[in-house]
Amino acid sequence: MKTCVLGSYPKIPAAGGPSVRTAIQRFEAGKIGPRDLYLTYRDVTERVLALARTYELDMTTDGQIRWNDLLDPLTRDIDNLRASGLLRLFDNNFYYRHPVITGRLQFQGGTLAAWVREAVQRSSVPVMVALPGPFTVLALSEDQSYHDSTSLLQDLVEVLALEAESLAETGIVEIQWDEPALATGALQPTSREVAEVYRDLTAGARTPMAVALYWGRSTPWLDAFQALPLSRLSVDLVHDAEIVSRLADSGWPTAVGLGVFNAREVRLEDSGQVAKTIEPVLRRMGSDRVWVHPNSGLELLPPDRAEAKLARIQEFRRFILGQEG
Repeated sequence: MKTCVLGSYPKIPAAGGPSVRTAIQRFEAGKIGPRDLYLTYRDVTERVLALARTYELDMTTDGQIRWNDLLDPLTRDIDNLRASGLLRLFDNNFYYRHPVITGRLQFQGGTLAAWVREAVQRSSVPVMVALPGPFTVLALSEDQSYHDSTSLLQDLVEVLALEAESLAETGIVEIQWDEPALATGALQPTSREVAEVYRDLTAGARTPMAVALYWGRSTPWLDAFQALPLSRLSVDLVHDAEIVSRLADSGWPTAVGLGVFNAREVRLEDSGQVAKTIEPVLRRMGSDRVWVHPNSGLELLPPDRAEAKLARIQEFRRFILGQEG
């Protein structure tokens, strides 16, 4: 069994040290310069990468420390996708700068690849990148140009594929497409439409691609992703207990990620109870094809609780290894 995180990490360290939020405030007030702000981003990112090593994760993101929100790197790398005012991110007490589509989308690239390359160079743990999938970008953006969701989605898939291509030489081991818009029901395409979009997005990909469904039900989308060449499908056990029996009954053709640790709840899970919850999937698929992780990014938690979740995931992995031994 392998462990990882899904995306973001708090920008404030759990035990002192530099704070990105404080540095941004001081920078905007003219109290520090660009170099000090950059060094803060770098130092906090290194702390996140060090946590991945400390808690024996098999794969990690860079914590998305430089990102304003999930969509931020896309608004930097894609022309005519402009970050605008703050809106609530689904039903979370968390806000994002909603993108406005002001013209036909064009990929320029460069920013995310530079950030990721630096993280890979500094990490002893394999690094992956979590980006919003096409349906989530569509759901969270304001279209002032296309006025036709089909044409917009086609261009969106192409620029996201170009973003993925730009990351192929950075040294990352996986690109994860986050689709909370599907799990929450914010968008309700047909399974066939989802499969067609992801068939186009994954075609010819040079980097393994995964999909993460969270903050809602994953079960309705299993058929859509069943036949696609994904390296992993991560599902949300916190909000969809039914998914366990479905996976236990039918299995999954590749690896599956089980989001059994609640990234929106400070309470720490009991290792024995978690083991009981996922045991049917482990028995059906074998531990070598199962990943365990939080059900979403950890940035919604206080920093001490986020680190405690990583410690509990490590504890759980050792608990499972002890049982297998």
